[in-house]
Amino acid sequence: MNALTRAAAEAEAVLTVTELNRRIKERLESDPRLIQCRVVGEISNFKHHPSGHMYFTLKDETSRIRAVMFSSRNRRLQFQPEDGMRVIAFGSVGVFERDGQYQLYVEDLEPDGLGALYVRYEQLRHQLAEEGLFAPERKRPLPRFPLRVGVVTSPTGAVIRDICTTIERRYPLARVILAPAQVQGPDAAPTIVRALEVLYALEPKVDVIIVGRGGGSLEELWPFNEEMVVRAVARSPVPVVSAVGHETDVTLCDFAADVRAATPTAAAELVCPHQAELRAYLEQASARARKAALVKVAWGRERLLDLAGRPVLRDPTRIIAVRRQLVDFIETRVREAQRRPIGLRRRALADLERRLQRVQLGGAIQGRRRDLMRLEHQVRSLTERQLLVQSRKLEGVIGKLEALNPLAVLRRGYGVILDEDGRSVITSAQSLAPGMRIGIRMHDGTVEAEVKARGGDAGGRVEQLRLDL
Repeated sequence: MNALTRAAAEAEAVLTVTELNRRIKERLESDPRLIQCRVVGEISNFKHHPSGHMYFTLKDETSRIRAVMFSSRNRRLQFQPEDGMRVIAFGSVGVFERDGQYQLYVEDLEPDGLGALYVRYEQLRHQLAEEGLFAPERKRPLPRFPLRVGVVTSPTGAVIRDICTTIERRYPLARVILAPAQVQGPDAAPTIVRALEVLYALEPKVDVIIVGRGGGSLEELWPFNEEMVVRAVARSPVPVVSAVGHETDVTLCDFAADVRAATPTAAAELVCPHQAELRAYLEQASARARKAALVKVAWGRERLLDLAGRPVLRDPTRIIAVRRQLVDFIETRVREAQRRPIGLRRRALADLERRLQRVQLGGAIQGRRRDLMRLEHQVRSLTERQLLVQSRKLEGVIGKLEALNPLAVLRRGYGVILDEDGRSVITSAQSLAPGMRIGIRMHDGTVEAEVKARGGDAGGRVEQLRLDL
């Protein structure tokens, strides 16, 4: 092999990642054993993307594989996949080139061991029960005497004939109003909902509604398990009787309805009373009414006879005369009662006038005036004596104060020697010296003087000062 051939072979052997993934994909997708294969396993890591695609993993005890189910495929599923559910997947194995991972492209799913419809039935039953659509407190009693009975069923089946025959036989007063609908097939659920809406909008309104069809398989009865039908039954403004299938067939409409009937004929018997029963009831009520009327008449007759025998009814004028006499007696007493207080008040007033006349008001006033004048004179005399005594005491105190007053001594010719500043009193000649200026306080003023000389006897007992004033 020359160099050129060897280089070409080496170049052909080198692949990019994309090329390698593409070759693997082509190989897997061309294997007839991996095309349209069926795989059983348990769902895990389930995710329903907002785009509508479903992504999950199928696993068994020892291995697992990624799987995807596009929205165009999964919208036809009759149940909702969830983690832990064991299913059989039908699809093909392929490679997702971007990640280089192989996965199972699922085209259809069905539960392993249970049918898809049964799984969907259980899932929807639990969901609606949690919302309270099947709660016992929502159930309403059936009307006792309906006049308009709405029926949702096929117009050509035996159900409508059985219902009409039963109601006609039992209760001819009721009128049957049919709202035709398909009761089987993929398009049946919307027609059932539309029929119910027609009955809801009727005026005058129906009294009760029967939703029913004959027996069948789960697939045939499935329209009455559709969520839209169950919710339409639950929002009915009037009581609803569900009569779908036979006694052993149970649909979700049976849970949402107010009453479940085993068969459509049983539903007709439930909504309408039997005329024979009504006739018997009316006869019994009529007999009870007649008996009660007879008892009432007999009691009234006895009562009338008793009243007729009483004196008040035999001679009513006598009772009136007695009552009239009583009225006259009461009138007399009222007049006397009115006159008696007036007389008493007049006698009391006359007595007061006599007492006032006996009292001499003028003399009493003069006596009180003399007493007042005497008291005034006594008070004035006592006050004058007290003022005289106190004045004398005050004059004595003033005399004592005048005797102690220094100014009184000064009036007798004495003076008080002060220092030059006039602040201190000089009481000794020893405190003076020639040339010292002093002040002399007299009774009518102060003079200034100067000490010229100081003299005295040998013993120093008498000193004489010479002053210049």
